[in-house]
Amino acid sequence: MGPRGAVKIYGPRRMGAAFDRVIGSLHRRLGAASEADLARGMHYPVRWDPFFQDFMTLADVYRYPTQHFDFHYGQLTLDGGS
Repeated sequence: MGPRGAVKIYGPRRMGAAFDRVIGSLHRRLGAASEADLARGMHYPVRWDPFFQDFMTLADVYRYPTQHFDFHYGQLTLDGGS
């Protein structure tokens, strides 16, 4: 469905609540992860995204959304995102 379709069906308030639940869950999982958990990893298809590495740890996966967002922010900002 995608985010644009979902917000039309669920509305901004319900989408905001869903976002808050997902972020809260991720925050709790990250807080409970041990160093060993964060060091575990697997191979990723590097052709899918410029920020994917051949081998990524769980810590890398948690960092990925910020890298991805910052990249697009820089693309869409007139001053280059600085």
